Amino acid sequence: MPPQRPPGQADPMTLGAQGAQVPHDALTVRELLGQEAMRGARLIAGADGLGRLIRRLNVMSVPNIVGWTKRDEFLLTTGYPLPRDPAGFSRLVGQLAANGLAGLGVKLDEYLSEVPATVIGVADRAGFPIVLIPHTAPLDDVLSQAFETIVNRQAAALAKTQEIQDAFIGIALTGGGLAKLVEGLAVILPGAQVVICDTTGSPLAATGELDRLDEMGFRQGSGPVDTARLIGGVHEDAASGIRWAVEVIRAGTMRHGFVLAIGGPPGLPSVAGPAVQQAALVAALEITRHLAVLAAEQQFASNALHDLVTSTPANVTDAVARAASFRWDLQRPVAVLVARPGDGPEPAGATARRRESAVVRSVELWTSAIRARDPHAAVAGFATELVAVVGAANDDPVALARKVQADMTGTTRQVYSVGVSQVSARPEEIPRLYEEARAALQIGRRLSGNGAVTGFGGLGLYRLISSVGRTELQAFIHDTLGPVLDLPEPARADMLRTLEVFFDTRFNIAESARLLHYHYNTMRYRVSKLERLLGEFAGDAQAALRIGVALQILRMYEISGDASRNLA
Repeated sequence: MPPQRPPGQADPMTLGAQGAQVPHDALTVRELLGQEAMRGARLIAGADGLGRLIRRLNVMSVPNIVGWTKRDEFLLTTGYPLPRDPAGFSRLVGQLAANGLAGLGVKLDEYLSEVPATVIGVADRAGFPIVLIPHTAPLDDVLSQAFETIVNRQAAALAKTQEIQDAFIGIALTGGGLAKLVEGLAVILPGAQVVICDTTGSPLAATGELDRLDEMGFRQGSGPVDTARLIGGVHEDAASGIRWAVEVIRAGTMRHGFVLAIGGPPGLPSVAGPAVQQAALVAALEITRHLAVLAAEQQFASNALHDLVTSTPANVTDAVARAASFRWDLQRPVAVLVARPGDGPEPAGATARRRESAVVRSVELWTSAIRARDPHAAVAGFATELVAVVGAANDDPVALARKVQADMTGTTRQVYSVGVSQVSARPEEIPRLYEEARAALQIGRRLSGNGAVTGFGGLGLYRLISSVGRTELQAFIHDTLGPVLDLPEPARADMLRTLEVFFDTRFNIAESARLLHYHYNTMRYRVSKLERLLGEFAGDAQAALRIGVALQILRMYEISGDASRNLA
């Protein structure tokens, strides 16, 4: 339950007459003038500085007081210690304003009957309030009332902080989750839009439609929150005056995300910073607990799905029965999807715990993306793969894979490659479909690089190539293209390129010459040289087939990063 303020206790957020927020350890000059001890006091200069904060008060007892003053201090004095000449008085006021004092309260006496006009001019230009205190107002009353106000506000702020802690601890102990946490924080910060997001900027829980995120430039459209702007502390936009508070969700050395609260029309109260900090602590507990439970659930699902996709015909029935306990529907036409993140350098500072957390998070996102389109799909993560068995009766599994890949890439900002099997309505064929999806993934990455979505049914010749061992492929390439591959560079690469283009144009010399920017006769000469090395192939269908297949094998392995010379 959100914290409630005890009856009669002041809210630690105090608003001045102009609606400006006052910290819990201060009051404004405007508020000081409204106190009973200042009845009859009159502002004679520096009206623009009425919003200046007072955190302490002092009494001027010596002329050279400047060195003993502090920022946000309101100085009280009689006419006795003040300079007698207007120039010296003006210089003193300028120094006090430059030191960041809140203002000057003067009680006129026989030593000072009025404040000179030049002094008033200096104070007005500096926005430094000068207040005339009536003779009937004792200075000790002014001091005591101001101190009492500041102390009461500090006490109220401490009580409010304790209430916030109690409320958030209640949410943590009852397992309220992040949704309850943002609701509780929104009650503490009336009118604020509250968002909890992960380290990639994906919202985990929020209040409202997140429109204020877009208005303040924290995200573009429906994309993730720009985490580069999420710097801990309370901040204010200079143009609009809107304030926001941020705190990192941290468990030990691990960062799990951010808590962000953007102020609405009422603004953010002075407790926004501590409240967001407390919310981040509870969020760390909730996320850590959620990850632990999720890791256990993912492990059970992973074991069940692994048994299913690697089972033999003899025990596939048991694997299907076990899958039913997870509400996976396998009694329908299905296809298997296998995904892997792209190969890339490991982030700096990555630890085993962070890697484990990232794996759990990727499996969660994969599961969410699949289940959003097929609630009864079998989904899990293996050691190096993300796997799903999806329904394919009405939907194209390759199209579904592209949508899921887009979700994963957009959320994690990491490139994923996906392999898609053919479709089968027989559960006992799921292991075969799994192998097809893995083959499609591997070949797709070799042919198109990271980020490919490849269907096994569209692989054509590469389906046969993928089923042949590497040693046999090396022997075939050497037997077929050996004389060209044995040429020194750059002749080797040049002749291979000529051969590939000549085959791609179906032995059209003129078109090949145009694509390679050669003269027609030069192209004829190069084709003749190739036929001297490899034997006649333009008029020999069998020879052309062998060379074409060898070129496809080379292309597949060169795209994957393997040097073609190593295959030869």
